[in-house]
Amino acid sequence: MAETSPPLPTISAMGSTIREGIEWTGGISRLFVIAVSQGLRRPFGIYDIFYQVVAQGIRSMPLAIIMSLFIGMVLTYQFGEALMWFGAKNAVGSAASLALVREIVPVILALTVGAKIATGMTAELGSMKVSEQIDAIASLGADPVKKLVWPRIVAATVALPLLSVLGNIIAMASGGAIADMVFDVPFAYFYETYITQLTPFDYVSGLIKSLVFGVLVGLIGCYQGFQTKFGTEAVGISTTNTVVATSIVILFMDFVLTMMFLPI
Repeated sequence: MAETSPPLPTISAMGSTIREGIEWTGGISRLFVIAVSQGLRRPFGIYDIFYQVVAQGIRSMPLAIIMSLFIGMVLTYQFGEALMWFGAKNAVGSAASLALVREIVPVILALTVGAKIATGMTAELGSMKVSEQIDAIASLGADPVKKLVWPRIVAATVALPLLSVLGNIIAMASGGAIADMVFDVPFAYFYETYITQLTPFDYVSGLIKSLVFGVLVGLIGCYQGFQTKFGTEAVGISTTNTVVATSIVILFMDFVLTMMFLPI
């Protein structure tokens, strides 16, 4: 009986994927170190940072409000239906608060609004790369990382936590409306139990998650834009890769941060 040869193509493909992942992680880390070292030098580019905060944060508010509105309604409805079986529907505010503030709102907004921000960066920087505008900036003596990457990373780091704060308020309000209209739990009682259940660290942990997600969103969006190859389909490919990378990294970091914060 002939011996079967090992699946070398499969092993080779796995090894190639692992190697590409390590190289991608190294590239992201290197870009972060360069951006921070260059960005903390004068001039700080305050105007560029504020412009990016408006472009990424203010213009993302409608999407953040819509997502938070439905997040609060859906989660409160789910908890309310489950608690009704135990005759404890009045505890729906306490049940929804921790899930919304510590986990659902920061993660969902990072996956939706963060992906929108990251793909916008990739498309913009990728178009500049293809049209050789980045090379033109470098030829004029300016640092492309300081001029293009640093303001976007700072803006994403600022915008996402602020949108998360707004999202928490909208989710709480929409959840209270569902509790009042569907489960006959007064909005005032829902709000009281919602706030009472939370501690300062619950708010802080959610904001820390949004802060980390913001840094990652800015890094991934800029890195993928700078890595865009030349060609008609290059920008589209980079944008698609940005969506995939952002989703995977955010979920992975959410797991890591949850494991760190859960025992506290």
